[in-house]
Amino acid sequence: MKRSLILAAFLPLLVIGCRKELTCPQGEIDCGGICVDPASDPAHCGACGNTCAPTAACLGGSCAACATGATSCGDVCAVLATDPEHCGDCATACGPAQVCSTSAGVTACKATCDDGLTACGRACADLQVDRFHCGACGAACAAGQTCSAGQCVAGVQVACGATDEVVPLTAALGPAGTGRPVAAGPASLATSGGSVYSVSGYPVATLDVLARDLRTTVPLHVTTLAGSDLQAVAVHGGAVLVVNAGVNTLDVLSPEGVLLDELPVGDQQAAPNPKSIAVVGTRAFIPLSGKSDLSGQQVAVADLSGLAACLAETAPPACGTGGACDAGRHCIDGACRLRCATLDAPIDLLSVPGSLDAPGAPFPTRAVAADGRVYVALSNMKRVDDCGGFGPGWCAPAGSGKVAVIDTTAGDAVTVVDLGPACGTPSGLALQGSTLWVGCGNYAFTSAWPGRIVPVALGPSPAVGAAVDTGPVVPNGVVICGDVGYVPGMTSGQARTFDPATGALGAPVTACRPGPFGFEYVADLICTP
Repeated sequence: MKRSLILAAFLPLLVIGCRKELTCPQGEIDCGGICVDPASDPAHCGACGNTCAPTAACLGGSCAACATGATSCGDVCAVLATDPEHCGDCATACGPAQVCSTSAGVTACKATCDDGLTACGRACADLQVDRFHCGACGAACAAGQTCSAGQCVAGVQVACGATDEVVPLTAALGPAGTGRPVAAGPASLATSGGSVYSVSGYPVATLDVLARDLRTTVPLHVTTLAGSDLQAVAVHGGAVLVVNAGVNTLDVLSPEGVLLDELPVGDQQAAPNPKSIAVVGTRAFIPLSGKSDLSGQQVAVADLSGLAACLAETAPPACGTGGACDAGRHCIDGACRLRCATLDAPIDLLSVPGSLDAPGAPFPTRAVAADGRVYVALSNMKRVDDCGGFGPGWCAPAGSGKVAVIDTTAGDAVTVVDLGPACGTPSGLALQGSTLWVGCGNYAFTSAWPGRIVPVALGPSPAVGAAVDTGPVVPNGVVICGDVGYVPGMTSGQARTFDPATGALGAPVTACRPGPFGFEYVADLICTP
């Protein structure tokens, strides 16, 4: 089994596969096997199954308030842009043969709907953006959700590893609907087109393909992969790329979740332990944390130039006896498929000046890429035997965290940025323009290495800015969506926003509820507006 960089954060992964009777947090109730807050859940307002009208909101266990986008007109919540009984304002009612239509910001009673609008009864709705008629007349989105291209979406979605679900939240981290269950504890999320992809870390390795439209609550497809330790998922060139640390491979799947290729990364005898993935052009860069005897400690490089041909093949020949295939193909799930990727020479980090503080090792984890450069978080950890213990494993930071910068425009030349004493065990990276934000976790959550986020101004001579303490939300990464930053929490189940321009933090918000054994943590967060 792989060893987690942060041992305390690994504990939830040991138990989330087990099940016991559902116990809801204080203030929530069990409604059909899910925990809901009856004070604010419009589908279970005040009691299980008590559903508010689409134009009403649940406040204090009552459907008396109006939902966002609706206006109180006496005892009715009306959408003034489309309601023929309250067209434009509460006092204006359209005639029996008229519709209520809004065009260019002007709402009026008319004989027919304006161009681009659909008559839903006598209400004229834009099915692409109307959250009360999203994609079809009467198909309303849940509170906190918006309608985009006819789909109900939320500002962000979080992977709740302890409760095996992907939970939608507003951009401000408010509630935006019920979480959607996945096969096992989700470790990483990605989105592309109409799908959200979730990969599991334990106890089984699965890729769950979820609809971007939150009204579809069950996975569209579930693929079971080898091992039990999927670390990361990304989408590139129409393919879904999965980092599989259980069997040390880069797995390539179709958008629908069909396994197309399994590429071994690193020296398999050395347990390379791949952690994440970043793509530049047709090359994928995969940090390999290796293990405690200093094997690994590289960045694997995969050539993805065969990806298009691999994806285009719709009817590969069947495998022969014993999995036999013609040259250039290999047997995957009974089909002789083309190779989607090949392995190039790895980038050795142990030999890079400044990548470690003795007696530590780099232990690369997260990676992001932009403008021909790949940024890799280096945790700079000591081994157990260097801490006076024995056996395999990592024990504590040997010094401050670092970031390796791989310049693909200069022959993959590597330089190192030292993040300084404010950052121990970097746990996530996010780019916004010329600034790299680093989420800094800690080891065993000691006061010596508190949770922080640190900005790095990029350029010929990168400059590390002032660290921002994140309080109870110890970073399990860092994410930027537009002009809003997010810090998902490693153990508290909380997340918080921050302003990338100023570093100002929003209040901690509970994003993931406790699992059956009391653990709670946010494994990942993605932008899905």
